[in-house]
Amino acid sequence: MDNSADAVLFPGMGPARAGELGRFLVVDPRARRLLGIAERALGRSLLDPLAREGEEYTEHTQIAFALASLALAERAEAEHGLTPVAVGGASFGERAAVVRGGALPLDELVRLVDGVARLERSYFETTHRDLVSQFVYRTPEAALEEILDGIEHERSGRFDDEVHLVTLRESTLDEFVRRVRAAGGYALTTMRPAAHARALGGLRDRLAEEVFGSFGFSDPVLPIVSDQDGEPVRTGDEAKSLLLESTVNAVRLPELVHRFARLGVGRVLVAGPDHLLHRLPGLKAAVTLVCADVKDVLKPQPRPRLAVAA
Repeated sequence: MDNSADAVLFPGMGPARAGELGRFLVVDPRARRLLGIAERALGRSLLDPLAREGEEYTEHTQIAFALASLALAERAEAEHGLTPVAVGGASFGERAAVVRGGALPLDELVRLVDGVARLERSYFETTHRDLVSQFVYRTPEAALEEILDGIEHERSGRFDDEVHLVTLRESTLDEFVRRVRAAGGYALTTMRPAAHARALGGLRDRLAEEVFGSFGFSDPVLPIVSDQDGEPVRTGDEAKSLLLESTVNAVRLPELVHRFARLGVGRVLVAGPDHLLHRLPGLKAAVTLVCADVKDVLKPQPRPRLAVAA
């Protein structure tokens, strides 16, 4: 197959600086338009709380992350002449993918994310407070198996051959990190609260009953490739399930990348604040990456030099 098609891949939400997201939503014209849609959907300001928050996974930063990712995709598609045949998202990136794929309008996604984040906050105040999810890098599969021996855990994500997300009790985190470093690996972001773990089945059930039941999803215009099993999502019900089941299902990014290849994708736009995807050897080896990040837009531009008449 001729790998000449384009796709959009939205990154997961790493430690996102609320202030940086807020500045981008003001500076970028496309982002300002999306911000207006979001604030009308919420019935309140999004910028005001962003100015007060740090790097927490609040409803405001989660919504702002999705808005920024979608605005960056729109900008980069126009600048690079991209015509996507499929979209996908890693972890939190699924949300922007569902909008870009045409399964849910932006105003509905904003209300959905707001409801999900609020319920999650109340859930984790009393339940599974001891669970965290830890990213590890340069840790091959065989080494990870040995490192985890005797540590109660769940495998919450495989992003590349040597990049994994592991959910475990915070009381065992220090020992896990010590073993990773001793084996030559690196411990990256620690997610609090935990994510993508079967232990969160109770949260998934509450989300289904109290939040997702109020939203209707359309059949996507573009296939949305699942980051959980690599299968294309082609119906509204499947799009809703993709977001809901992300609560308990592990991320398996290589399967998404392989599906892109089978769809003839040769160029992938990574659109959004990204700390990880553009660094993955497996992704870089499989496709040509076009990256669009908030930092590129916020970077100070050089002032033009004034000509001085002789």
